[in-house]
Amino acid sequence: MPLAAYCFLRAVGKGSYGEVSLARHRQDRKQYVIKKLNLRSASRREKRAAEQEAQLLSQLRHPNIVTYRESWQGDDGHLYIVMGFCEGGDLYHKLKEQKGKLLPENQVVEWFVQIAMALQYLHEKHILHRDLKTQNIFLTRTNIIKVGDLGIARVLENQYDMASTLIGTPYYMSPELFSNKPYNYKSDVWALGCCVYEMATLKHAFNAKDMNSLAYRIIEGKLPPMPKDYSPQLVEIIQTMLSKKPEERPSVKSILRQPYIKQQISLFLEATKA
Repeated sequence: MPLAAYCFLRAVGKGSYGEVSLARHRQDRKQYVIKKLNLRSASRREKRAAEQEAQLLSQLRHPNIVTYRESWQGDDGHLYIVMGFCEGGDLYHKLKEQKGKLLPENQVVEWFVQIAMALQYLHEKHILHRDLKTQNIFLTRTNIIKVGDLGIARVLENQYDMASTLIGTPYYMSPELFSNKPYNYKSDVWALGCCVYEMATLKHAFNAKDMNSLAYRIIEGKLPPMPKDYSPQLVEIIQTMLSKKPEERPSVKSILRQPYIKQQISLFLEATKA
């Protein structure tokens, strides 16, 4: 039983479809996150979809994507997925720790570029993230971004969570999803825009007290103004990612090719050499 190779440390979270724990591998002594997904009441098709997704995730190799170590189906009807542990926690809590003190632009852009590179890698493999939000973006001890929580939960949430996805306020949902149009690459770009807006302002791009008002705000697409502390180039890129019409949003590839972003990338590279 592969689970015997791990020493359980503590519970990290619980969802309607399973639980997440922190564990240490007995041989390499490294810490990992183990997701235990309950497939007992899943149909045969859903089980297969979950296994295929775990298989797909195990093939992803990118410095800004959470690594998947292994997965297996337990005798107890659970699917176990072992992933790298990010000591720096998630971006959502990192931004909360700022207590309203804005981040320097180079930090915002450095994280923005890393998230965009992870998304570009996925999009080139024809994979949509579908649930990009600051709670699903993690940081290592040295502040390197690792995008996590890809897809696997989605396969199961289709069955269990259709109702509760509407209970959790969908701050990152794009206008087209509210009109029941299919999720597409540009919906990921919208979510990326929401995350970068949040990094720059420490607030959600679209906020409201209830679901209907939030849907109205998102469909209306009026962005609250950004702080004057950031360059017009960064503000403009955020605004284009949050264009109401998907066809007016840039692809992730074209974002990474924009002169301002390319210039920032070369500055990071210089800094890492120094």
